[in-house]
Amino acid sequence: MMRRATSSLARYSPRVALWLALSASACSVDRLLEVDTPDQVTTSNTASASGAQAQRVAGIGLFSRFFAASDGSTGIGLNVTTAILSDEAFTARGGSEHLDIRAQDPALFPANASWAPFGDAYNGLTRGIRALNKFPPAAPSAAVSQTGQLYMLSGFVFTLMAETHCNGIPVSNVTDDAPSTTTFTTPELYAKALVLYDSALATLSTSPSDQTFRHAARIGKARTFVNLDQYDKAAQVVGAGGDGAGSQAVPSSYVYNVEMSNATTLTINSAFNWFTSTKNFGAADKEGINGLDFVSARDPRIAVDGTRLGAGQDGTLTPLFNQFPAINTPVMLASGIEARLIEAEYALKRGDAGGALALLNAVRTTKAGLAPLADPGSPSALVDLLFRERALWMYFTAHRLGDLRRLVRQYRRPPETVFPTGAYAKGGRYGTELVLVPAQTELNNPAWGGPGSTDPKKVCRDMQA
Repeated sequence: MMRRATSSLARYSPRVALWLALSASACSVDRLLEVDTPDQVTTSNTASASGAQAQRVAGIGLFSRFFAASDGSTGIGLNVTTAILSDEAFTARGGSEHLDIRAQDPALFPANASWAPFGDAYNGLTRGIRALNKFPPAAPSAAVSQTGQLYMLSGFVFTLMAETHCNGIPVSNVTDDAPSTTTFTTPELYAKALVLYDSALATLSTSPSDQTFRHAARIGKARTFVNLDQYDKAAQVVGAGGDGAGSQAVPSSYVYNVEMSNATTLTINSAFNWFTSTKNFGAADKEGINGLDFVSARDPRIAVDGTRLGAGQDGTLTPLFNQFPAINTPVMLASGIEARLIEAEYALKRGDAGGALALLNAVRTTKAGLAPLADPGSPSALVDLLFRERALWMYFTAHRLGDLRRLVRQYRRPPETVFPTGAYAKGGRYGTELVLVPAQTELNNPAWGGPGSTDPKKVCRDMQA
């Protein structure tokens, strides 16, 4: 990422950093310490245990903003950006159609909105880890829990960027004295993610209090293996024995939530802000021929009411969006249900249709109103069914774009049979783009764009699935 003119330490304002945490709703463990955080986090006031805590909290807050939070103005979480490019959402805001129509302009909102938060999140988490290693809390158990959590979140940063962005994006070394940028290919992003998840698991204890972070790291690691077409490893990680001899499978009831807040404009729920409060975007239904019937199916996992319509910013009618009913509603990052879906996909890959269907139906019993699924009768239809279940269970959690890309990349389906295509509702036709790209401003980074570069799409090594 391009290094900014202002100090990366000084830009952590309390609006970004204070009193945010990620927690597992199944095991609610508060990791924040009651510390006084200064208005500006500077080099001098981080050289202490309390300063390290400020860095830690800043990193967690910046991850929240990157993944699913909004700054109340032009900031949107990655879960919203990817929803617009995929089939989860449409735009009801003039001038933002370029992302919805799959012909993004990286100089314009909302295509450029997730890029800077990526750099901020990785920067903040990396500095938090370094600070905790140098100035750990007095209790050894707190030191391993806090550091392990930051490693785990760092892993998710790289998994998410690999799933959603073009091949070949710039990543900073997060070093003020000798800053440098390395261009990471998509496989290298996944490899980096695996290293970070392993660092989390090596750092965290095996005590019950650390299982919430261990489960999240295991799911993130499995998710990465799925993207690498290594389904056997993915299923092994989340299953019994996947965290060492005698370890239990990740429970189906487990959920790790990214917490939001109504106390700061930089960490409010992005989807609530843009879909419910201001109606700049709307929940899509059967978008572009191939889109799922997210709204009209009336599935109990999707809290969108297609019978109650309101005008968006440009007059486009949008359905009532209640998936995140409050400004501080948390957003799921990882879950035990995702672990079972990963196991189901591995079962399909090895030809065990009955086993896959049994896993899909087992998790459906956890949600009222879901009847058992029947075998659709063909391998291709079973894949459709699996990905439909993934889309409905993990709605608006930054999974869908990666799944659409996997259908193209791993299942060899033509993009025009997977992504929204054909005539666009507001005129024109859908484009062909499958990924996000770095923002136009990144061309100012001589280590990535450099002189003469005018289009981030051409600096990417490729924009394939």
